[in-house]
Amino acid sequence: MLKKNILYFFCFITIFSLSFSENLIPSSDLISGKLDNGLKYYILKNKKPEQRASLNLIVSRGSLAENDTQQGLAHFLEHMAFNGTKKYKKNELVKYLQSLGLKFGGDLNAYTSFNETVYELKVPSSIPDLKIALDVLKEWSANITLNQKDINDEKNIILEEWRLRQGIAKRIGDIQQKILFGDSFYSKRFPIGKTKIIETATKENLEKFYLKNYQPKNMAIVIVGDFNPHEIIPFIKKTFKTLENTDNLSKKNYQIPTASKNSITVFTDPEITKTKLDITWKYKTSPVNSIENYKKLIVTNLLDSIINSRLNNISLNKDSPFIYSSMYNFNLNTNTGVHGVSALIKNNNTLNTTKIIFENLKDISLNGIHSSELNGEIKNEINNAKFAYNNRDSISNSTYLNSIRDQILENNTFLTIKDDYKISSKILKSITDIDIKNEAKNIINRNYDILITSPENNASLPNKKEIENTISQVLADNSIKININSKTNALKNLNLSKGNIISETHYKDYSKFILSNGLQVLYKKTAFDKDKIFIDLTKYQGSSNYNFNTYINSLFLTNIVSNSGVSNIGYKNLNSYFKGKNFSVTPFISDYSQGFTITSDKENLSEALNYFENSIYKQNFSNEILNSTLENYKELIKNQNNSPMYNFKETYLTSLNSNNPRRKSLTLKDLSLVSLNNIKNIYDNMINFNNYKISIVGSLNEEDVKTILENNFANLPTKNNDFSLKNLNIQYPKNIIKKEIIQGIDKKSTVIITLPYHGKVTKENTVLYKATANVLNTLLLENIREKNGEVYSISTFANIDKLNYGENYLQIYFSTNPKNIKTTIKEVFKTINSLQKGKFKNEKIKDIKENYRLNFETALKTNDLWLNYLNKKNLISDYEFYSPMLYNNIVDYKSIVNFSQKSIDKKNYVEVILLPKKEG
Repeated sequence: MLKKNILYFFCFITIFSLSFSENLIPSSDLISGKLDNGLKYYILKNKKPEQRASLNLIVSRGSLAENDTQQGLAHFLEHMAFNGTKKYKKNELVKYLQSLGLKFGGDLNAYTSFNETVYELKVPSSIPDLKIALDVLKEWSANITLNQKDINDEKNIILEEWRLRQGIAKRIGDIQQKILFGDSFYSKRFPIGKTKIIETATKENLEKFYLKNYQPKNMAIVIVGDFNPHEIIPFIKKTFKTLENTDNLSKKNYQIPTASKNSITVFTDPEITKTKLDITWKYKTSPVNSIENYKKLIVTNLLDSIINSRLNNISLNKDSPFIYSSMYNFNLNTNTGVHGVSALIKNNNTLNTTKIIFENLKDISLNGIHSSELNGEIKNEINNAKFAYNNRDSISNSTYLNSIRDQILENNTFLTIKDDYKISSKILKSITDIDIKNEAKNIINRNYDILITSPENNASLPNKKEIENTISQVLADNSIKININSKTNALKNLNLSKGNIISETHYKDYSKFILSNGLQVLYKKTAFDKDKIFIDLTKYQGSSNYNFNTYINSLFLTNIVSNSGVSNIGYKNLNSYFKGKNFSVTPFISDYSQGFTITSDKENLSEALNYFENSIYKQNFSNEILNSTLENYKELIKNQNNSPMYNFKETYLTSLNSNNPRRKSLTLKDLSLVSLNNIKNIYDNMINFNNYKISIVGSLNEEDVKTILENNFANLPTKNNDFSLKNLNIQYPKNIIKKEIIQGIDKKSTVIITLPYHGKVTKENTVLYKATANVLNTLLLENIREKNGEVYSISTFANIDKLNYGENYLQIYFSTNPKNIKTTIKEVFKTINSLQKGKFKNEKIKDIKENYRLNFETALKTNDLWLNYLNKKNLISDYEFYSPMLYNNIVDYKSIVNFSQKSIDKKNYVEVILLPKKEG
């Protein structure tokens, strides 16, 4: 598997000779072929998820294939595929997709880009299911029904998709696209198209585009999953061999020029809340299909990692000119790449940030890098690679699909993790600091494009001449030399005394241990990932018993503790310490729970546990980290009222939560309450492990677990204290509350409707509430999106849990045309009413049951499900997850109708609407 922005480095003892002109050969595990009509197919057997397959129909034509009168039709046609085909009428197609647990509609199982249109299906991997899936892909490839009524209906949905994208992000994005694409053909063919062309689309012009571009020679079928590939090939041939080419035109390859001169763009807007700096350099690149090109990619990514480590260390200081800064690279197309740096500016330090970025690149171009920097990054990637290789059997279908797509569309060579392991090791041994030095030279010798975005009326922004002079001075200074702190300490081992296990009980799905300090441990060995270990220590308490002052301090605990280091590892060398170590130890505290999460592989588990012990007995608390964090928050908060979405969210939170201060966003006044002593006191309470519960999931044998429990957990300090969980008693309204926020210039409205749940939280009610939300979401999509075309998307979410202490609700969220706001909201409640009166087909219940079964079977083979299960079991003794059989016993047509009547009160809801200012 070869992914352009993900590196896998590997360490071999054998010495290889390198031939950089050598082409990369696709992994032999990938079976490919070509039919007589030119259609290509790619098949890969993959075990995860079990008994599942993912399929793609890739049409190598997108918006670049449109003429001036067709702008938006490639994307429109993708939408029309879900309105039915000659063989599958719309209702049949929708029923099929929903039975698989998939949402239906254009863009939900497909996408359109400049160079391709891709249709996606995820199905069970049985032969009958794969046959049907292939038949659906074939219908999309040649037999989409273009009915004018359906076309007219779909226009509204696509226009709502266009509307949904409007906003400050779109305004900034338009400028970024102009910088990246210049005057190239790409800049004239954004996939969403022109609204006038969408509004006037006809069967004839869609059909013309369809017949011309959906040729079998322009298509590929990709299937990845848990099946025998050789059984699939005959079905592909039989299904697609009848397709014929009717057009001999070849695909045009459009170029994107690199920058012919330096450019600086400054954009201000009344809705922008922060100043951001983006520097990009465009350059010519080549597909990753040879050893030489793969090495270039590795060198590029190594430089990014080295720069990012430097910038991260600077950002930790209180006086840092930026909150964060990150270097990255990506490809615009097969022959044009982009190197870039983004930075979120603090205290208007745009010039200083620009100077630091260019100084670091100039320093590397002159002096190379410290050996510890290169060795640290290589060590880090080796460790990541080893982790990926050890867990190669749990790579998901989607990961491989994306890599095969890259081979088809971008001419990259597909490699599995196994093959990548061998090849990367050769390349790694050849990389030196000279390669990194030369790459830095390449960057600073290119023309740059700079974009600065900032709140309106920011008088502190530098002008273009000041920026140009700052950069010129840095690039002309050949005496620059940056001293890098290369010191890396080994973490001291505390050698604590052991505890012991006083009892153990074995159940069907897990084992329970009681430790000598009273802690309860639930453990389950899994083999889903060969080398992943998860340990959660959780206490049912959190910040609920704290006053407001202490609660505010608790919000900063994770950040301060995680970035301050432990023992002899201070915040300045924490980043270098973690290079090459694949583990994390993270404290957390919320309203009702607190604890630590430890993740690791087997090789690093001992060090992870050593770090955890040091965090208990030798935790550092850095004033510099605290001050830096507070300065960052001040920058983020000070202009937040500029944002319509911020004010919309804040109005919603205060309305729903009866103005409770714990459910509001942070203010500058809140920051004044934070101190290091307060955070230390909270942490001191957290590391009293009385009443903590431990959950362990992963690839650890029971004997190893017992040793760890005795050495690292049975000796944790436990003592009685006065803290206990307290119900915050957040009160939801008992009536109807409606609020409107009028702000912004974009012609769209955003709506959130929340209906509080006041019933009992039992296992059965939890299942029924979530099932009711799923049925309602399907009905809303059908009525408001598909029938009325008033929204592009609408989401329904049920929040319910015993640990929520009454903060349970049903939430409906959507955006639409301001002119449609009243009718759309009316339709929402009309749909709720239909649900409560049982005016829907029983098929909806069958679909959510099948969806639940498919999702459950997949989740059952994941560590996430079992870790969540053990955590809940530890805190709620009678907790059980619902198997599909139990689910089916509870969820039926009658139970959903009855429960919706009891749980959804149409006379008790909070409705908040964001509306734009009226023109004029």
